[in-house]
Order: sequence, then structure tokens, then C-alpha cells
Amino acid sequence: MKPLKDKVVLITGASRGLGVDMARAFGAQGAKLALAARSGSALEQVRSELASGGATVLPAPADVGDYESLQALVKEVEASLGPIDVLVNNAGIEDVYDFESTSPERMEEIVRVNVVGLMWLTRLVLPGMIERHGGHICNISSVAGVTPVPHNAVYSATKHAVVGLSRALRIELAEHGIEVTVVCPGFVEGGMFLEWGREAPKVSGSVTPKKVADAVVRAVLDNKGETMVTKGLGKIADWMFPMAPEVSAKLMVRTGAAGFLRDQAKINAEKKG
Repeated sequence: MKPLKDKVVLITGASRGLGVDMARAFGAQGAKLALAARSGSALEQVRSELASGGATVLPAPADVGDYESLQALVKEVEASLGPIDVLVNNAGIEDVYDFESTSPERMEEIVRVNVVGLMWLTRLVLPGMIERHGGHICNISSVAGVTPVPHNAVYSATKHAVVGLSRALRIELAEHGIEVTVVCPGFVEGGMFLEWGREAPKVSGSVTPKKVADAVVRAVLDNKGETMVTKGLGKIADWMFPMAPEVSAKLMVRTGAAGFLRDQAKINAEKKG
């Protein structure tokens, strides 16, 4: 990818968490930002912050789980800022619950947002990128997309799907001059840890949202196929589980990582009532 100055970057899930930090990071590169999320008021707060620093920002409320909403989103961005050069599929839902405690309706919602909506939006921006023979799709997956994660199984399944899709599209779209990246963060500071009042397991560690955001920008600039952003054993998880799945699973249990999620799943279930 060429320098990002004046490139149009569309980021989903941009009203909080990693989405905000990624918007800051791309804005610092001089990109024109289209920020999508369901909350218009939260997007306006992000727009105000970034615009005060000189960034060009379009807040664009949209629902990733609704195809018509995504169609309208792409049209609005292209009409206001121009063709989309970089799409960052960041929006997602994560639930830490025992699998049998997750309702069918919630399962469907998670899959719809994390996988189907991501596919829909990618499909909507691709014709323009193919016509221009250029563009970058950056999908935000997770370490949970390259390893099994107990008590977070539905989320893990969707993130595995995102990794698989990204790998396939990177090969398929190369002939059109389109780059595809998948970024896999581990535990990220803040977010759910603030909500839970707990720190990440020591064996896994955690990274800052800024570190993830900077890694996303670097991955786009350097056209990296896959980027892991994590600490501890997460650094080797992408090859350790495929090579020695049984040993890796036992290690996850013995180090306490699985127990951490099991305990949190019980806490979440109790709070839910």
C-alpha cells in the first residue's frame, strides 16, 4: 500500500475501543476517515476529537448486521469522501459464556455481525477496488481465530472464519491488485477487563489498544498477510496448536488460561441471572 495521506479509510466498530484507536492511527497518517458504528452520538464524539486535530472525518451510523444499512453506508462514504481505498472490518461481538448457556438467537447474532456482515461489506466495496486495480481489506480477527478458546466458543468460531476468509481472499484478489490482511490481537487492555474488574492471565498478558492500532496501520502499509499482536504464549499460538493440538490444549488448562475464561463465564452467567 502506498502512503495513506488522503486515502479513504472506512472503519467499522469505530465508536469505541480498538475502533477509536485505529481511527486515531490512520488519521495521524493523513487518511480521510469514514467511521461506522450503530451509535451516532458516540461517533460524533470521536469525529469531534479527530477533527479538532485536523483530520477529515465522516461519521456514518450503520448496522453491520443489516445488508441494506451497509449498502447505504458504502454509497454515503463514496459520495462524501470518494472511493474507498482501505476497509477495516473491525466491528464484532464477543461473549464469554459456556456454550450451552448461549441462546440460538445470540449465536446467530454473533455470526451475523462477526462473519456475515464482514463478508457483505467486503463484497460491497470490492467491485470499485477491482475496477481501480487497487485497495486494501484489513480484517480484525483475534488470537481466538487461530487457537481454540473454551467458554468463548462461538466468538472463537467466527474469528477462525475471518482468518480463513482473509487467507483465501489474499490469494484470490492479488491478481486484481487488492491486498488483504488479517490482524489477530490477543487480550487487549481496557474494554472487557474494565467491565470485569480483572486483569488478563499472566501467561497470556495483554497489549494496549494503541499497540494494536499501530500494528494495523503497519500491516496495511507493509501489506502483511497476517499479524499477531499479543504477549506471552499467544506469540506462538498460531503454529503451536496446529503442530501439537493435544499438548497445547493441556498447556492452556495447566497455565490457568482456560480456568480464567471458565470463571468469567460463570460470573457473566450469574450477572445475567
